Amino acid sequence: MTDDNPLLDTGLPRFDDVRPDHALPAIEARLADYQRLIDGIGQGRLPPTPDTIADEVRADDALAMAWSTVGHLHAVNNTPDWRQAYSECLDRITAFYTARGHNRDLYACWKAVSRRDDFAGQPATFRRMVAEELTDFRLSGVDLDDEPRKRFAEISLELSRLGNRFGNNVLDATEGYTEHFDGAEPLAGLPESALDTLSARAEAAGRNGYLADLSYPCYHAIVTYADDRGLRERFYTAHATRASSEGPQAGRYDNGPVVEAMLALRREQAGLLGYDDAASLKLERRMAPDAEAVERFLRDLADRARPTAAAQLKELTAFAVDHGAAAPLEPWDIAYWSEKMREATLGLNQDKLKPYFELERTLTGLFGLAETLFGIRFERDDEVARWHPDVRFYRVRPVDGEDGDRSNSPDAGLYLDLYARSGKQGGAWMDVCRQRSALDDEVRAPVAYLTCNFGAPRSGQPSLLRHDDVVTLFHEFGHCLHHLLTRVDWPPLAGISGVEWDAVELPSQLLEGWTWEPAFLNAFARHHRTEEALPADWVEALNDDRKFLGAIALTRQLEFALTDLALHRGGAADPVVTMRRVHDEVAVTPLPEFNRYLMSFSHLFDGGYAAGYYSYLWAERLARDAFQLFRERGLLDSRTGRLLREEILAVGGSRTMTESWQAFRGREAALEPLLDAYGVAA
Repeated sequence: MTDDNPLLDTGLPRFDDVRPDHALPAIEARLADYQRLIDGIGQGRLPPTPDTIADEVRADDALAMAWSTVGHLHAVNNTPDWRQAYSECLDRITAFYTARGHNRDLYACWKAVSRRDDFAGQPATFRRMVAEELTDFRLSGVDLDDEPRKRFAEISLELSRLGNRFGNNVLDATEGYTEHFDGAEPLAGLPESALDTLSARAEAAGRNGYLADLSYPCYHAIVTYADDRGLRERFYTAHATRASSEGPQAGRYDNGPVVEAMLALRREQAGLLGYDDAASLKLERRMAPDAEAVERFLRDLADRARPTAAAQLKELTAFAVDHGAAAPLEPWDIAYWSEKMREATLGLNQDKLKPYFELERTLTGLFGLAETLFGIRFERDDEVARWHPDVRFYRVRPVDGEDGDRSNSPDAGLYLDLYARSGKQGGAWMDVCRQRSALDDEVRAPVAYLTCNFGAPRSGQPSLLRHDDVVTLFHEFGHCLHHLLTRVDWPPLAGISGVEWDAVELPSQLLEGWTWEPAFLNAFARHHRTEEALPADWVEALNDDRKFLGAIALTRQLEFALTDLALHRGGAADPVVTMRRVHDEVAVTPLPEFNRYLMSFSHLFDGGYAAGYYSYLWAERLARDAFQLFRERGLLDSRTGRLLREEILAVGGSRTMTESWQAFRGREAALEPLLDAYGVAA
């Protein structure tokens, strides 16, 4: 399985050849190569020099390429075979990196390099990489005594297994609850596009009529548009209790014990390293100075936003009562009446906008923005192997007259997987396929994945996006630009790698800004049948829509962030009790007793946002202030675009974001643009 294993190729992944049974042999082969190098360092055959460090980075990079393909296929094609293959590989990789982090010979090698007489003369990026790696060793427990170090390793492996189990439970619970409808009558109120989504689900399952599960396109359509209040309540209840001990699937995929175990293990692991709690450990390498500063930031926002949010809820309730609803509004009423009120007050709703955001035109606008601001163009190449016929690949090249920077060599590229389908993880994300590297004679350019779950074209109808979908697409594309435009030659600091977690959302949230600007939208938003532009009053209404019930949305994000922080700062309190306490302190909308959203909160338990959910708002402050600079100089000002590229996107993790931000903006980020975006008075 290693003689011609496609996962061992160093070029673009051979997706048409890769099978689940390739995964484990490839990962084991890369791990064996890596271990031989580590053994050579430990046995003294490889001296502590920059060349040896480069050899280890190459071994790490080779493993990352194989693992990236396995992880991606597990996410977009979660079959039983891929699930098993991923789980087997995950155990081995977790055990390997835990042991690597505890390898004192390897640690001594990196430390010795940092103390060489010629270290000060090494490039700044190399010096930063070494410094960051030494911090990683310390946070991995390399200095612990034997027994604590052994326990640290056991915890790391168990946390990895629990995180994988958490994610599988969420996916199974999401697809495990379904309702079938023979006709459209029970779905009164749903727009045609939403009915098409549910019809496509039924067709994929070999049934007539309409089928809905708890995936976001189905759930959102029902709780937002269904006139049948009982139907909305059933889906809200099923969604809010996914993978928990409550609701219609009570206990079937229960993540309650998983959450409690993960929080306890994170707390224990932080204690082994001498930290008071898991939050303090996580914040060791963040832009925010400490947990106290994060909480002050969040509480300050909550104090500012909560009075406005309460007034907005009161206004929404009055509107709903005037139109026949009973007070107080229940959670399954909020989205429904918000949409009704939006249309009544702004003359706008997401479904009315969809015909104007046909996917291909939207991509044209997106790629055009990248060309104008950053000097790159995207050329589609259908000859590249893909994992599904709907996936497309683009080569990234400099526009004519640009400097032709090596990061945009012809093999730099972007995979787009945009449509929802069974077995594909929900949501939207960017991930690394190939990292930029210039350690050898030739530069390997970066390649990214951009994955969404939009409705696919069907029955002659193109894929039409809600404006929320447009925002999501631009957001994830911002992450991709951060990866694709890097000029850093060392993979551990190239692109998004090495960037502080609470700053990594800056480019993605910045790109969202253009999706609300009339001058930009008018360049590509056209009715897919009539070619008419977005009506002028709708374009103007979009900015009002951005702030519509914005304080309520902000308090919801603050609730999530403060719950996350409390879970990782506190002791062994019941997570659900903590969740409810924070809700009562911050939120204004109701939270039913049965709600268990924590049990499907993948960001915290199957992602990288443990003690870090605040990062969205922390980075959004930077993003809103950065976009303000474009407003001042011009939305399509190429000089400001090049400044952003050179001072933030290109440098990746080769310096701190504080340094990059100062180079770009020249001052601390202002809070007012963030507050204004949510309609909260500064």
